[in-house]
Amino acid sequence: MSSKTMRTGTRALAISVSALALSTSLAAAQTATEAAVADLMSSGKYLSGDKHNHTTCTDGSTSIQALVNESIVTYELDWFAQTGHGGEGVRDCRFTDPEYDGANTGEGDFWENTVGLDAIKGDEETTGGFGAGAFFEDGNGREMWRWQMLTEYSYPLLRGMARTAEAPVWLGIESVVPGHEHVSMAIIDQQMRSTGNAYSTGQFEYLFDRSDDDTSGGEENDFENPANNGEPKNFDTAGFDGHARSVRSVEWLRENFPFDSYYVPAHVERQGGFDFDGTRGFNVEHFRDYHTAGLFNSSRGSQSVAMGAEMIAGHQAPNGGRGTYEADRPSAGFGTYGGAGAYSAAEVTVPGKDFDGNDITNATLNEIRAELNALFEDQFTEPSGSDAYDQLDACSDCADPAPEGIGTVTQERLVLGRPGIATMWDALLGEGRRFWNFGSSDWHNRGQFGPFEPQTTLDFFPGEYQKIWVRVPNGENVGFNRGSATRITSAMRRGDHFSVMGDLIDEFYFVICQGDKCATMGQQLNANPNGEDLEWRIVLKDPEGVNNSPYTFDNPSLLQLDISTPMNEPVLSHIDVISGEFSERIDPEDPEYTTNVANPTTAIFASVDNLAGEFDVDGEFLVASGTIEASSLEADTYFRVRGTNMPKGTPNETDADGNPLLDDFALLIPCTAEGDADLDQTAEVASNAGSSFNVRNQVLGQFDPSACPAHLPVDSDGVKRLDADVEAWADLWFYAQPIFVNIPDSFR
Repeated sequence: MSSKTMRTGTRALAISVSALALSTSLAAAQTATEAAVADLMSSGKYLSGDKHNHTTCTDGSTSIQALVNESIVTYELDWFAQTGHGGEGVRDCRFTDPEYDGANTGEGDFWENTVGLDAIKGDEETTGGFGAGAFFEDGNGREMWRWQMLTEYSYPLLRGMARTAEAPVWLGIESVVPGHEHVSMAIIDQQMRSTGNAYSTGQFEYLFDRSDDDTSGGEENDFENPANNGEPKNFDTAGFDGHARSVRSVEWLRENFPFDSYYVPAHVERQGGFDFDGTRGFNVEHFRDYHTAGLFNSSRGSQSVAMGAEMIAGHQAPNGGRGTYEADRPSAGFGTYGGAGAYSAAEVTVPGKDFDGNDITNATLNEIRAELNALFEDQFTEPSGSDAYDQLDACSDCADPAPEGIGTVTQERLVLGRPGIATMWDALLGEGRRFWNFGSSDWHNRGQFGPFEPQTTLDFFPGEYQKIWVRVPNGENVGFNRGSATRITSAMRRGDHFSVMGDLIDEFYFVICQGDKCATMGQQLNANPNGEDLEWRIVLKDPEGVNNSPYTFDNPSLLQLDISTPMNEPVLSHIDVISGEFSERIDPEDPEYTTNVANPTTAIFASVDNLAGEFDVDGEFLVASGTIEASSLEADTYFRVRGTNMPKGTPNETDADGNPLLDDFALLIPCTAEGDADLDQTAEVASNAGSSFNVRNQVLGQFDPSACPAHLPVDSDGVKRLDADVEAWADLWFYAQPIFVNIPDSFR
């Protein structure tokens, strides 16, 4: 990124009202915090990775080989977990198949053709899906159960590639969860032993994935053998019984693989509130159930196998609904906020209620609809210009109060959202839960484009756009071995990581100290309110050069503020330090277990404006620091950090406090760059983006990187509007995990 991010200056930090009294001068030396950050830098290293993505084993477009190559080689991830849904699949995932039709066209193929019917194990299952019906005369192709794919095909192939690359790469599952939608999980176990296997991963899929209704007993017919950590298979997959089964799966992981596994619900806002009779949606009580079921012990601050959720959506570049979050699913908050879901980036209601605690009625929806109409009706000739505008119109003739069904959506699944910092994530942190916020790629395909084209109307490859950066000890000595993998998963579990879009930053250190006692992300500092003042320090790196964006025109969102910044050279605008009080975990019998979806004590504790020169500079790093008066500590308090390239008050992107707005509003931002008719120099642009495939496509002149692309929606005046990958590259955020400051009883 541009070196213009490295600004000098020692301005006092801009602090909004907080429960804590602050002293924020950057001039005084912060000896303890400087030493703590130096120790973090010298004792470990940040490693980038992704743990949620798909191949042709299920509903992806690329082979295992292609996906690993793009992730580890092209986009240079340091670690990688290859996932994919449970259940079964007809396509052989050793072949790329962007046409989704197996052997019909292109290079794809079917298991029935490649390994033969005799090699396919378990109960016989056939399908006409993904083009199988057009290939097989009887309309059905023989499917292979995922437990067999995982143990006999995916794992050996993945292991071979990982050993060659000398990278910590392992096999996981995006499990299709009883009672809900999806969870990213993995069991390292034997995968990186000298004679490794993925037996336990296959066993989990067989026992707990609701899409797997095989009754054969799995590998060697022993997946249900208690001697192999098994248990009887259970077919309760919907509603409350399904949820109870998913909780049991977390307990099973904790009992058998506590240090070798993780369980992280995926795109948790996408299906809105929990479906009492179905298999959709997550409510706050489900995260509480999972976290508690995965706890290593009952003590406050204990780590959990269920360590967090993917509240920063994958699928960042679809046309008409970033994250594939849409009002008619109905996604919580009706969409994403700065690319993140409403559970961590906005404020939400209890499902079926408004922000005053009243039942959602048709009048509530009409009010929301009227606001959207006022914004969008003069912009687009068709309502589809805004997903929310179009989809909420489904109930325009409903009676008031709203009936049980709102369009095709039951009322209890509707979750309203609004910009703010009292998020559901903060409600969980407010119980002292070590529950973390993750991003992912959720790679499937590039929408209307081929998998190796630079443009996309759906997904980015792992590492191309979103990264999880984990800080691990001995980070220089990383390879294909169990120690490397467990150091990474341990860092994820303890909260020593951050997730970022578009390479906005690539290192982040955050410490709080009292005297010589210090804590960093995921840790707790026991503080004496009668002792010396606490000091905090943030050190981060906004890397120079370009990111992976193929676009070179000025960011349309920032042009609204007369700021000219190339799309592929983002600059950090500011960071916010958000504080909130925390106490004990809520008892499951307490009504607040299901109704507490916000932490009312949250506040923007500090904002540091990079564009205004409020960071200090130390070599490659930006630095901010300050003081918390010990005497102001009246309650246990956590501190977390977010950052963005969007200034506060950016029209259609952020409010005056810097909170992200509903991403549908990006459709109001024009994209007017006409481009350069001379495409001879595009190969150089593509090579800067780091992908040989980009070079190939841009040399062929398939698009002009300096022009707003043709796949953007057009308003009634013929002006292109922000959507798809342009919206994603324009609006970037990072989210870091909190530090907990605890006041021991002896000091109260």
